[in-house]
Amino acid sequence: MTLHPLSEDDPRLRAVSAKLTLKQLRTREQQAEIDALLDYVYAKANKGVAGETHDRSKQSVVGLSANQVSLMKQISIVDLSIGRKDYHDMHVLINPQIVWRSKAMLQKNEGCVNFPTIRGLTSRSKSVKVQALDRSGNELTLKLTGWPAVLIQHEYDHLNGHLFIDRLVDPTQADLVEAGEFKEYRKAKGGWRKKTDMSGKIWQG
Repeated sequence: MTLHPLSEDDPRLRAVSAKLTLKQLRTREQQAEIDALLDYVYAKANKGVAGETHDRSKQSVVGLSANQVSLMKQISIVDLSIGRKDYHDMHVLINPQIVWRSKAMLQKNEGCVNFPTIRGLTSRSKSVKVQALDRSGNELTLKLTGWPAVLIQHEYDHLNGHLFIDRLVDPTQADLVEAGEFKEYRKAKGGWRKKTDMSGKIWQG
């Protein structure tokens, strides 16, 4: 199965994904879809030691929700070793629910495979508690702080029809990063001058 990200204007990105029953989750067909989602994230992860497999000119994919690639189901893949370039900590989350969020907020620079040229500073809860099923149907609970918490919130938003652009601190000043510019963008460290107005695309509901 070959997966392709939806374009930023695809209405499916604004739809709420369907929950999976245990019977559906345990089918061979559903497990094959989960494998395809994992393969996609691993292939785009850009992990490794600098100078070997890690390419600083390319963006890394550390999470993916099924509806980003047209599978309208409550499935998210998250690599909770975000920020660490030498190993993976992949989790498959089925029907995830954020059951607690801290009042303390955190601002981080985010991007998205459905908006390949857009990045920007978002504001999210610093810590969260998440309940979900794993791919076998076992219940799991995750308590996360910092980057992993931001990642979980990003993917949880996808499953509920929200996008990272809805969380931008200033949607009128999103960073426009064209193909081949990411290495320079990283060096700019917040001083990127190419901007674009995303306010017309944010959630209106």
